[in-house]
Parts: sequence; structure tokens; C-alpha cells
Amino acid sequence: MRYETLIADARDGELTESTRVRASFDAIYCCSPDLESMVQSLTVLGLNADDASFVTQLAHWVLNVAPRGPLPMSPSEAVALAERVHKVTGGK
Repeated sequence: MRYETLIADARDGELTESTRVRASFDAIYCCSPDLESMVQSLTVLGLNADDASFVTQLAHWVLNVAPRGPLPMSPSEAVALAERVHKVTGGK
């Protein structure tokens, strides 16, 4: 899937909160040039330490908890994080 499609789903208030948070993570995943080491590659591109920590928390939730709660962040926070990652990566 493409970033644009995933971020649209993340913004869609008619979807469940967990679906929106997952879509935000998937949008972030699309931006990572090295999918084997997503957080590290995003950090090399200039993602700040706080956002790298949030991406790590989001990845942990996706891999170990999703779709159950508690959510690692609100859907709006997850969308904002995805948008920051997209900006740092130059829209890759």
C-alpha cells in the first residue's frame, strides 16, 4: 500500500481507533528505507529521539498487542507522528 492511502485511513474518524493507529504505523513503515531496521534507518534520516521512541512503542503495540488496547497513543497522535516521519524522509 501507499503512504497516501494509509494516512487517509489513519485520518478516517469512521474507523475504529485501533484501525486508525495501525494505519498510522503502516504509513510510517512505508516511509522507512530499511524495513529490517525501521527505527534505526529513520533516526539516520533525522527523526528525533522522542519520535523514534514513539515509533518503537507503536511497533511494539502492532507486533505484540494489536488490535487490543490499550493503544500506545491516540489516533490523532499517531497520525501526527506519521506525518512527521513522512516529512523527515522526504515523502519516500
